[in-house]
Amino acid sequence: MIVLSAPLVLVLLSLSFMPLIAPRFWSRNENLVFGIISAASIVTVYSMLPNANEVVTHALIDDYVPFIIMVFTLFTLSHGIHIDLRSPSTTWANVIFLGCSSFCSSFIGTTGASVLFLYPFLKMNSGRQNKTHLLVFYIFLVSNIGGLLTPLGDSPLLLGYLHGIDFSWAMKNLTLYWAIYTAFCLAILVVVDKLVLRSESFDHHLQKRKFSLRISGWRSITLLALTVAVLFIDFKYEVKITLPCVGAYMVPHICLKNILFLVFCAISMIKRGSTAEKIDFAPCKEVAKTFLVIFIVIAPVLFLISEHSEAIHRAMISLGKDNDATVEYFWACAITSAFLDNAPSFLVFFNIAGGNPVDLMGSQSNILTAISISGVVMGAITYVGNAPNLIVRSIADRKGVKMPSFITYMAWACLAIVPISLLLVPMMMK
Repeated sequence: MIVLSAPLVLVLLSLSFMPLIAPRFWSRNENLVFGIISAASIVTVYSMLPNANEVVTHALIDDYVPFIIMVFTLFTLSHGIHIDLRSPSTTWANVIFLGCSSFCSSFIGTTGASVLFLYPFLKMNSGRQNKTHLLVFYIFLVSNIGGLLTPLGDSPLLLGYLHGIDFSWAMKNLTLYWAIYTAFCLAILVVVDKLVLRSESFDHHLQKRKFSLRISGWRSITLLALTVAVLFIDFKYEVKITLPCVGAYMVPHICLKNILFLVFCAISMIKRGSTAEKIDFAPCKEVAKTFLVIFIVIAPVLFLISEHSEAIHRAMISLGKDNDATVEYFWACAITSAFLDNAPSFLVFFNIAGGNPVDLMGSQSNILTAISISGVVMGAITYVGNAPNLIVRSIADRKGVKMPSFITYMAWACLAIVPISLLLVPMMMK
């Protein structure tokens, strides 16, 4: 277990400390370091696990490829939608913007929303000298907490839906928690932003700017809607496709969905026209690179957790008060969601809890609530907890907004999100 987990620990330590300890070395050798660690992880898996082929194939083909295609699709289509927003750059204007954007995230996905709303948010606050705190709360609210209301919002709830949880379950059971998390984070933002404004000089003209809003790119909006629809089409396991002069082929349903997503991207990019702003795919490339390494090094860890799921469940029940393991499930899923990516973490604890959707929506609804909230919200604790976090950081850096280091960002997240989680977890118990 220790040997199989070592590459994951090395990746997390590298992401946390190398940019601080040796920034010049890390900027030049990040790919080399990650490549060595990934290779070591694969060698370790093949030397220690009898079903190594299954573990590696599942991590790369079944998990990583669909994941990165979905990220790429939402990233590309969101760039085809343009929100021309003029608004005063005040604390309350930012609060309203983030509250509305957080709500919209549940219906277009946190990845799409993170890209779509980020550019108008940056433009809206272009006159500010200090914008770092605004981007940090943007990640909390739009890239994570905003995904709580529907399975469309974030991958943990989507996985739950695909494993039998009712589409309306999240709206019925998680809306109150979304409202409390959102209100709590916005209240902190009000205090922080007012303190920041006191310490900086700013253009008062920006505070008096009249509000106006214009949305364009309806072709991309339509393609985004089609992408969401395809996610929920229940294809058969294999679909028969007949091509002229080639013959009939049986295509796995996930491959067909991925092909459709890439077709939507191609249509969006072809139809954007020569006057459209060129898409900068650098943030998407950074996410693809970082999460490729993460998916490789977490594969053996998640496999071991799955193999010992019954023992883990019994241990949580024994630790829980009155055999209620809600607290244990919440914080166990929180830790793995923060450091191992929230989607596979949710699925692991979903299966540890039995994986029966009827039981989880009925007698074990408290556990389903705990791992759903933990999977979605606690992915905000680190940059690698959820893909949109890295996308926002990368875009912000390229736009000249200096983002916090891995450790500093985690401190922000813990101070803002952990206290309210401590208060809300008892509400999830039976």
